[in-house]
Formats: sequence, C-alpha cells, structure tokens
Amino acid sequence: MKLPLSEVGISKAATIRDAMSKLSDLGALRPNNTLVVVDDEGVLAGTVTDGDIRRAFLRGATMDSKLGDICRRDPIVAPESMPVDSVHRLMQMNEVVSIPLVDNARKVVAVEMLGARRVAAAELMAVVMAGGEGVRLRPLTENMPKPMLKVGGKPILQTILEALRRGGFTRILLNVRYLAPIIEDYFKDGSEFDLKISYIHEPKPMGTAGSIGLIPDAQRPQAPFLVINGDLLTTLNFRAFYDFHMAADYDFTLCGRPYEVKIPFGYPVISGDVVTEFREKPVFTHLVNSGIYCMSHQLIGEVPVGEYFDMPDVIRRAIKLGMRVGVFPLREDFHEIGRPESYTAAEEFYRKHLSIFSPSEAI
Repeated sequence: MKLPLSEVGISKAATIRDAMSKLSDLGALRPNNTLVVVDDEGVLAGTVTDGDIRRAFLRGATMDSKLGDICRRDPIVAPESMPVDSVHRLMQMNEVVSIPLVDNARKVVAVEMLGARRVAAAELMAVVMAGGEGVRLRPLTENMPKPMLKVGGKPILQTILEALRRGGFTRILLNVRYLAPIIEDYFKDGSEFDLKISYIHEPKPMGTAGSIGLIPDAQRPQAPFLVINGDLLTTLNFRAFYDFHMAADYDFTLCGRPYEVKIPFGYPVISGDVVTEFREKPVFTHLVNSGIYCMSHQLIGEVPVGEYFDMPDVIRRAIKLGMRVGVFPLREDFHEIGRPESYTAAEEFYRKHLSIFSPSEAI
C-alpha cells in the first residue's frame, strides 16, 4: 500500500509533541506507524516511531525536543522506480512495515507500507484488577466496588474496557472479589460491550499480581498480555504500549509516569569531597509505577498459585531469571483514583481528556 508523504511525513523541525499528536491520529487507522522525517526541501532526514520517542524520553528528551535530534537517521529506503514486489521483499527481509521511496536527490516521493503486523485478535488479552475494597474511598465504597464508581456518567471500569476495545483487546479477564456480583451483573459476558469477558474470582486478598496465578489453563493467553489496575483513567493508547513491548522484545514492561521530587534546599553536586556544581532548590523527575503492565505469558508460571504476590515480586522474579524488563515512559494524561479528593477531580479529568471517545451514558 502506497501512502503519500502528506499522510505520514513530518518536518525535522517539528517537536516530539507534534509527532505524538500525528501518531495518535494515525493510530486510529492502523498500528505500527512510522513517521517519515524530512527537511524543508522534502529530503529524507530519518524516521520516527512511538517507540523511538519513548526511548528518547529515557535519554532526557522533552516534549519540545526536535525530531531532527531524535529520529533514526539511517532508515532503509528504496528507489521510487523499484517494483512494488521487490520493495515488499526488502521490507520482509528487514522486518520493517514501511519504507520511504526516494528519488535520485533523496527526496521522499511516497511511503510503501505492508499490511500491519498484528497479533491475532483472539490473542490480544488484558487482565483488569477490579477486586480491591477501596477502603480509602469509604463511605463511597461501602456498597459499591471502587471500579464501579461513576465518572463521566459511567463506571470507571467501563471507561477502561472501552479504551482496551479501541486498542483491539477483546479478550478480558476481570479479577473480582469485593462485591463481585455487582461487577458481574453489569458486564456479564461482555457481549453488550463487544468484548469477551471472563472472571477470576479471588478468594482472599492476594496482592496486585497473585490472582494471575489463578487463571485457568484453558483461559491462559498464548501471547503477551496487559495487566491494568481498575482504578485509573488515561489517554494512553494501549495498543501503542503493547507494540512497544513487542518491538523491544521485553518479557515484562511497566508503564512509568513522570513524578517530580522538589528539594526545598540548595543541593551541592559532589565528586568525592569536591563540589562540582551547586543547584538551588532542584527538581528531580523519576518514572514511577502507573499500574499498567505488559507481561510475557511465560511469566504466569512464575506466580505462585493461591499465594499473596505483588507486581514488584513479579518484576524481581523476572530480573532474577535473566528476563528482559523494560519501562515505557508514559507522557499521556493519567489520573489515579485512590482518595475522595482524587475521585472528585476525576470528573474534570474525564471531561477534559476522555469525553471525546464515547458518550457519557452507561450501557
């Protein structure tokens, strides 16, 4: 499939913010998108993907960094005169989904794209943790599970499931325990939501990962799957997160959101006992856990059956086994609902960031 440069091209003077916006728009049409970065004359400068942007963040890039500084400068290209069958073979040999077609001056004429590389829809699965009691939100949760509290006119859990469905995740396992019948009566088998929903019944509190060990053999995924806490709202494209995990060949990927730590004092930077720099009230930014993960299906066997087990335990187990554990920098909007004040603020977050996706009425 040949695409015009106007659809997938972007200036090298554009920012990461511009690229993320364009990738988000393209993501509604197809996964695994690559933007072709060009100069003012249309000459190829490189390519950039969502994964390239996330890795640039880990190196210190910001939303205002220029694409010319972070793009891949040596992409595989093909002359515009090459037969399309030969271009496709070149793409398959190099395991890429798109190739810029250039003229003799290296100006981009078009972009040839293979059919998107997708995991079969039946394999795209997510586990949503919806069994907690929400003690900090009482009395709101005395007679209602926290994921079923309404934001934007519908349960928080419904908003999460709709976002998963937009990303192609149609197989859902809901981990339930506290007031489970309320959740089951609302979502049933998921058919009203264009989903296939099954339930993991947690017999007792088992931590943030323990219930994964309870997944029946017949329902265990045969490909990487997502695990998501049932008390968050985000504009993250879950498919982009999944594709990042797959492209990097990780066994476990956690989604990390920026968290600023402000030091209210002067801070000397030292080498030995020598001060090399002095910063006044510095701000340090760290990536902290967001409660969104992608796991290799092989890791299910590392979760003990019937025991209390947290996600940090899974991460430590994966590292000990020599598995690849990565982090996906979350720059999209994110809101966690844990206390009454954060629940109140969730309405404004939904109105500002999520109301565009679906009407507010619950099914």
